[in-house]
Amino acid sequence: MVKAADLKEELFIVLIPKKSDLVKALNIQEAISKHYDLYNEDDYPELHITLNRINKKYIKEAKEIIEEVVQDYRKSSIELEINNLECFCLSEKFLVLKVDKTDSLISLSTQLHQKLANKNLSTISNYEEWSFHMSLISNIFAKNPIPDQDFKKICSILDGIPQKISTIGERIEVWRPTLDKEKKVIASFKL
Repeated sequence: MVKAADLKEELFIVLIPKKSDLVKALNIQEAISKHYDLYNEDDYPELHITLNRINKKYIKEAKEIIEEVVQDYRKSSIELEINNLECFCLSEKFLVLKVDKTDSLISLSTQLHQKLANKNLSTISNYEEWSFHMSLISNIFAKNPIPDQDFKKICSILDGIPQKISTIGERIEVWRPTLDKEKKVIASFKL
């Protein structure tokens, strides 16, 4: 199992999908968020796929590697396929869209991980166990976390429900672990 992120020491390398294709997912996120008053002023977590994590002190080196990897993917699309909702019940609760392992996503993520790992920049040691997903709801940054019993009820209703979404990745970004839009994005690379 992949170790949980160290939010004080790590940054996230994320793939941002085309937002206009995510209307169904955004509607689910908004409905649950508003019902439980989870976040400040509709400041929902931006839908993304975490590709990797790095220690924040290696941002300069990581940006160089990302720029190099992105060059290989600017002429082709990173195809993203989502087929259903899933609940992750770890120490924090997550309702996620499970992202299928398309050839282009595997190619991009593997190349990125190998280059980061070769320079000892990736903080993920068992990348073969990495699960691609987009978090719709997370209690990590919630001002009013969903109570366990309610979360279990949501999961029993939504877990495994088909949510067919096809989209593409638009850019790769390096993020701090925050919902604050002013502080979150450290670097952005258009695909």
